[in-house]
Amino acid sequence: MKELEKKQKIINYSRTFEKDKFSPIRSGNISIKHKRGNLEGFLISPSGKKNVELKTNDIVFVTMTGEAEKNKKPSSEWRFHLDLYKSCKCNAIVHAHSKFSVICSCLFKEIPSFHYMIALIEAKSIKVAKYALFGSKNLSKNILDAIKNSKSCLISNHGQITIGESIETAYELAEEVELLCEYYYRCKIYKEPKRISKKEMNMVLEKILKYKTN
Repeated sequence: MKELEKKQKIINYSRTFEKDKFSPIRSGNISIKHKRGNLEGFLISPSGKKNVELKTNDIVFVTMTGEAEKNKKPSSEWRFHLDLYKSCKCNAIVHAHSKFSVICSCLFKEIPSFHYMIALIEAKSIKVAKYALFGSKNLSKNILDAIKNSKSCLISNHGQITIGESIETAYELAEEVELLCEYYYRCKIYKEPKRISKKEMNMVLEKILKYKTN
């Protein structure tokens, strides 16, 4: 995929953040892995701009050594995007301040296996990364710890992150995670939800990879 196409995808999904009130105003950030000439890196949404107002020239290229292109300011959270690309097998990352992921990140230390669709993240539970200052090395480390062997995690008192083979799969997974957070929050209002056993979740994990056909 050409650079311009990738930039447009970042813009389109950033606008969807606002349109669907998924991660409104200036919140959240999106990146796609990219190679510019001989330089490996990624394209990422900029710092401080409204999602609905993004233009092609606003999208920033950051190298795998952490250098941003001149006269452009990448998202303040570019560091964990960089570290995720270095540590995980993925081509796109979505970070959102979606309503129920934020709520659950403030209330819980983990979203357990109360629903079998948690297996979509390729794990038995959704971990919550420990809180640290946004954009910091500590936050990046905490995220790597929480997302290990998974495709998603929450960030304490902050929001959620998903990774994927493409921006489409990463964004769809972010929507799934938000739904699971809402279900869990609403269940907890009434009582502790039933949990699916490890044995059953292992069976789900084996089957879930064949769940989506397109």
